[in-house]
Amino acid sequence: MRILHVNPFYYPYQGGTEKYLYDLCKRLARRNSVSVISSKFGNNPEFEIIEGTKVYRIKSIVLEKLPPFLPPPLAIPISFRRNILRICEKERPDVVHIHNRFFLSYSSMVLWKKSLGAPLFITLHNARPVGINEETDFLGQLFDDYIGHRIIRSCDRVLANSRWTLETTLPKDYPREKAEIIYNGVDTRRFRRIDSSLKDKLGCEFLSTTVCRLLPQKGVNYLIAAIKDIEEDYKAVIVGRGPCLGELKSLAKKLGVDKKVEFVTSHLTDEELVKYYSASDFSVLPSLWEPFGITLIEAMACGCPIIATNVGGIPEVVTSDCGILVSPRSSNELALAINRLIGDKNLRRKMSRNARKRVEKYFDFDLIAEKVEQSYRSYLEEAG
Repeated sequence: MRILHVNPFYYPYQGGTEKYLYDLCKRLARRNSVSVISSKFGNNPEFEIIEGTKVYRIKSIVLEKLPPFLPPPLAIPISFRRNILRICEKERPDVVHIHNRFFLSYSSMVLWKKSLGAPLFITLHNARPVGINEETDFLGQLFDDYIGHRIIRSCDRVLANSRWTLETTLPKDYPREKAEIIYNGVDTRRFRRIDSSLKDKLGCEFLSTTVCRLLPQKGVNYLIAAIKDIEEDYKAVIVGRGPCLGELKSLAKKLGVDKKVEFVTSHLTDEELVKYYSASDFSVLPSLWEPFGITLIEAMACGCPIIATNVGGIPEVVTSDCGILVSPRSSNELALAINRLIGDKNLRRKMSRNARKRVEKYFDFDLIAEKVEQSYRSYLEEAG
């Protein structure tokens, strides 16, 4: 089977969708011909083969300074139509799979669907924005109502990363039988608990790790506010970059907890992330809106109990035997959950074992890739 994926960015760019796509492609490439079209970003070559995947990068204008409701970078490819049709003619794909409805130059492939000569799949990595803030909710919903839904309706099959994403984002008139839920996955061989001395280097008895972009929707300010109610020798590591960094640092200083918060803003490899997760007693994700949460299953694969908010797709990922769910925007509930795990070693151990088991059973990327491939094959068989 010949599969063509289309996304604004690809490895070595390390966003959540890009990490998912890289792990998916290298598995699909074991049995199929797999190619990717993305933007030329930085010094990456216009064409190369990565882990068996042919990567075509189109010359693009990349904008990195954008308002908060448009997380950067934004890629605007040059001569996209000419390049996409040229590559499709060369690769002759059986399936074309797009991964983003918000980058119009890429999602506009639906306009040339007949020219592609192949069914069009889309994965909904991001759900309809609900509960982030007034500006983001309004603009995101307006986009979906007038543009996003038209893109989705034009696709032959829709995959969603959680039931919540599907239910909130799929247009009401889209045939439900043409849509399915396939969760995100994690490489359980790469993400696993290892010996780590990071806690000793950070000089604390209890440690948590939070990995996310520093945006309002991630709710990190509520975690920082909760720390003032933690009396134990505890430190929260926050890994990520984004427009809220300065504001969050100021908040920590204002509340007098800056010594208990460690911001890591440099890019970390997966190996370095594993060291942080493995050194942590638990992982915290205080999001206000979360379609799935790849960092949750990364932490769980490393045996981290989870404290997260009861929003979006998170309850489909984190069950009561491996984590504690709290209300969004509640520093008090976050503090209670943190204190509960700090004070109960046996509970942490039990949740750690269950977290790893749950990931192995439901979110191992080998299983996820098989489900995606089967979705392609079943569609092609039905289409005859």
